[in-house]
Parts: sequence; structure tokens; C-alpha cells
Amino acid sequence: MSRPEFENHDWVTFLEATTSRGPLEYFHSAMEFVDGNRGKGRQAIDLGCGGGADTRGLLARGWRVLAVDAEPEARRMLELRTPDAHRERLEIMIGQFHAVLLPPADLVYAQFSLPFAGDDHHAAVVNALSAVSPGGAFVGQLFGEHDDWASDPHVAWVDRNWIEQTFSDFAEVDIDERDNEGPYGTEGSIKRWHFFHIRARR
Repeated sequence: MSRPEFENHDWVTFLEATTSRGPLEYFHSAMEFVDGNRGKGRQAIDLGCGGGADTRGLLARGWRVLAVDAEPEARRMLELRTPDAHRERLEIMIGQFHAVLLPPADLVYAQFSLPFAGDDHHAAVVNALSAVSPGGAFVGQLFGEHDDWASDPHVAWVDRNWIEQTFSDFAEVDIDERDNEGPYGTEGSIKRWHFFHIRARR
């Protein structure tokens, strides 16, 4: 799966460089949306878990977590850095987002992962949304057409109408559209970002 932001670095190198970071603002936005600090007894799916920062953040808040990634090395990194006290609440699955069998979940969290499903993007989104239980939530980001990576054939982008139609069976959909220049990657390079930060409740 091509990831243009790492064209000069392999994906494993990026995972290793980011595995020790804490959760980003999008994670905290998700926790606010689902009252995530009270995770005991609740199931989350971290779709595109990468280096595992958000998975560990969920585990620390009491959630049971299914961590999913297409990169096999993600399993080793998660197992290495997950505290023993949290291991029984963690399941790791390696596979493509459109093809993995996802269990019902109170939260499906997909931080900048689904656009990289490329040609399988629609199926990957449908698979992710199908896992959201009644009363549960999806939080994630999808690229818009102005993003610098939208021209890459391996990266999918959408518009607001597509989001509204795809999420039409959700009871609440909050769409925060962002279009600006900002840093990316481990070296602080600058690109134009255009994406939709979506918080939706079924």
C-alpha cells in the first residue's frame, strides 16, 4: 500500500520513529466525543494502529482494543510496548482494512488510515462503519480533493456530499473540514492538508 508521505523512508522506519509519541489532538477529540476516559467494559477498534500510541491510550483508559494494521511489524511494536497489565484487553490483527473481519465496537477509530486503502477505500469505509454498534461511534479523517496527496492514485479522497451520504444512517455526524498548510512526517516537512475530521454516532 503506497504512502506518499514516506516516499524517502520505509513504513517500518516511520513506525519506529513515532511509536513513543503520545496521542495527537484527534485522539483527544475522539475521547471527548465518546466519554472515552471511562472505557471499562467497552470495545474499541484502532484501525491503522501504526506505532500504537492511540492503542496504548485506549488501553490506559480501560478499553478493550482490537488494533488493526496492514504492516506486520506493527504487531511486534505493540507487543513490545504494551504494559503487561493491559495485555489481556489487547487483540492485534494484521490485514487490509476492507478485508479484515471486525467485531461490533463502541468506537471505531481511524486516524488518517482509511485514505490509504486506495482502490479499496469505499469498501474499507463500509467495513469500518459496519462495525459500529448501536449507540457507538466512528471517529477518523478522510482526505479532500485539495490535499497534496489527493493526486496520488493510491490515495482516496472524498467530498462533503460523499460523507453525508455514506454516514446517512448515523444519528449524529459532526464534520470538521480543514484546509491549510502544516507539517507532516518525522522531519517536519510542510504540505497542504485538506481533510475532514469526522465524529459520528450511530
